[in-house]
Amino acid sequence: MLNKRLGEFMKALLIMAMLAMFISSATSAEENTSAYWTTLGDELNAQYKFDDAIQAYDKALEINKSHIAALAGKGEALWNTGRYNESLKSFDEVLNLSPYYVRAWVGKGVAFHSLGNLKESRRSYDRALEIDPKYAMAWNDKAWLFYKQDMYQEAVDYSDRAIEILDRNLAATIDTKAVALEKLGKNDEALEWIDKALELTPTDSIIWIHKGDILKALGNQTGSEAAYAKAKELPEQILDNSSV
Repeated sequence: MLNKRLGEFMKALLIMAMLAMFISSATSAEENTSAYWTTLGDELNAQYKFDDAIQAYDKALEINKSHIAALAGKGEALWNTGRYNESLKSFDEVLNLSPYYVRAWVGKGVAFHSLGNLKESRRSYDRALEIDPKYAMAWNDKAWLFYKQDMYQEAVDYSDRAIEILDRNLAATIDTKAVALEKLGKNDEALEWIDKALELTPTDSIIWIHKGDILKALGNQTGSEAAYAKAKELPEQILDNSSV
């Protein structure tokens, strides 16, 4: 009886070992694909771990140097670390492979904006919208470009275009509209919109800073300081070449 039980136990151990080997082999095979490393890079990007994301995208590109999503993701991660010229190079590589890849045109627009080349930034956004007029983030980023040039009504109009397109309101777009409304002196309306943005993305430090600005414009110093304090508790982000 004991020998029989030992035999069954050893058989179970063998099955478990074979299963572990199979899982390990499958995982190893998966890790040898550019899709795996690109997905990992996207996840790290979403967690604000931009340097780690770049390494993951580089791993994907070692396997397939023409992986468009990896190149685009790397461009976005490079921008988030302030490496704007390298970011542009990555987006240009994408567009050499796929000239109608809207994400890369929008990425170029953002990078040019950060480098102070507003003409090329606008041209990039316009090209993106020629290809896909319903690409909401292109409208939002174009709105931000106009906002930074003190053209607040245009910023409101373009952010409205983005909001109309989206199946659900995008926090970044609503945030753009809110700060533009504040500059137009429509502070109560701006506060309503910024609160909508925070309902969607309550952990965005930039939106909390903008809420602080709006509350300050309304004369609510206590609320403003509380919003700024909340922003400091959240993950650091890049806004207009500065960490926040």
